[in-house]
Amino acid sequence: MARPQNPQRKPQLLEDILHYLQDKNLAELSFRPLAEALGISSYMLVYHFGHREQLLEEIVHRVQAQLSAPSPEQLAGLDAPALRQLLVQIWERSQTPQSRVLQRLAFEAAILQAAGAQSAPDGGSLRPPGFSLWREAVAGWLSVRGANEQKAAAEGTLFAAGLCGLWFGQVAAAEPPEGSTAAFHLLLERLLQAAP
Repeated sequence: MARPQNPQRKPQLLEDILHYLQDKNLAELSFRPLAEALGISSYMLVYHFGHREQLLEEIVHRVQAQLSAPSPEQLAGLDAPALRQLLVQIWERSQTPQSRVLQRLAFEAAILQAAGAQSAPDGGSLRPPGFSLWREAVAGWLSVRGANEQKAAAEGTLFAAGLCGLWFGQVAAAEPPEGSTAAFHLLLERLLQAAP
């Protein structure tokens, strides 16, 4: 009979793996070097994650939990000042070193998925959080405020593209945080002015 999994061990392993990946690429991730770096057996990784694709899916889900956009339902009841406060808090959280690592992993996972190099075992997507979630959340907030569907969709797209672009610039082009933060505040003001 198989020994039951320790429910605390898998989340801790995932944290250790994310720490290991701070300066490594997802495309090169394999169990043996990972297990050696973590000081565990590769059997332990197989036991908790099954195979490489499942581990990648777990990593992406962890990234989603940390960086995910609010849902349209979460934003629907917020007035403009409350929305501003929430989005500023999300931006500030995104500026930590750990969030930068997660952003890099999210972009790398999206590129791997878009290139067809990686998909979930069930044929689904390993898309990280980002563009579509932010677009839907912002478009939903504008719709609740009375924006027509076309305007809400366009403004949602603009905000999502701007936000994800700012994160990408910080990760890929080492844009300084001050400039990105100033640009984020311009983007946020544009969104608030778009509300009818």
